Amino acid sequence: MALALHSNGMINLSVTPHQPVLSECDDDPSPHKRLNLTRIIIGYTRKFACSNSTSALNYYYILHGVHNEDGEDMFTVCIGELIQESKEYQTLLGTLDSSGRKTKGAIDRFNVNHSQIISTVAEASEKRGCWEEAVTLYELAHNYDKVLEILNEELSRKLMPNDKAHEHINEIAVSVESRTLNANTSLRKQFLLLLDLYKFHKLYHSGHDKLEEALSVISRLQIIPLQQETINHRVQAFKSFSDELRRCIPDILIMVMSILNKLYKNASKSGSSLYGAQNKQAQKIRDQLE
Repeated sequence: MALALHSNGMINLSVTPHQPVLSECDDDPSPHKRLNLTRIIIGYTRKFACSNSTSALNYYYILHGVHNEDGEDMFTVCIGELIQESKEYQTLLGTLDSSGRKTKGAIDRFNVNHSQIISTVAEASEKRGCWEEAVTLYELAHNYDKVLEILNEELSRKLMPNDKAHEHINEIAVSVESRTLNANTSLRKQFLLLLDLYKFHKLYHSGHDKLEEALSVISRLQIIPLQQETINHRVQAFKSFSDELRRCIPDILIMVMSILNKLYKNASKSGSSLYGAQNKQAQKIRDQLE
């Protein structure tokens, strides 16, 4: 009955969604009461929202245009909370096909700014620290700058040896890489660099046979000085690195020194045929160590 009365403009709503179900406003004549429709709808849908999210979404749409104290649209707020609880991103918001185009979700039935709502929900997920959820949502909104910003932060924090969490985020990063071509150039450059650093880490921990390949990767990236004449240039370049990249440098330095030390010892062994031209190779590695 409350919904029918509301749709016909026959009831006045509470000033804010956090007021009691019935409240009074100083400007209203006595005994006039205001109804908190937001509280009623949220309370009614709570028992089936997670099991029947599309039905709950229909009720939440009634709150489109109702704002809380912070000016947030309650339809958007309720969608964010519903996604957090149900995790039904694809059903509610849609998904991306193989070409990167968005397919329709339940929200597309409504005449609202879908991209803005998805971005708002993504921002809320990011604030809660749910980075993977936020990446999924920002990508649905085609906001690849935010996708890269979050992935860069997470890649740099989890750039650790044999870290399962890093393997997981690397898989996510690789899966979205081809769709980030039009993102911010600086963010994408850093993103690709961090992916290469992950490759370096994997090679370093893959055994002695992969050490030269790992050293080749780090040499190509040109972030660590491997010759005396490049030291000043690399130091200057370090000043322009982002915080995400700078926090990786100490571990990388230790790993590079370890690689050079191992290669030098092997190249110095008499009778070793693995590297050939032993003396020349050993001297080259020694120069790099110095």
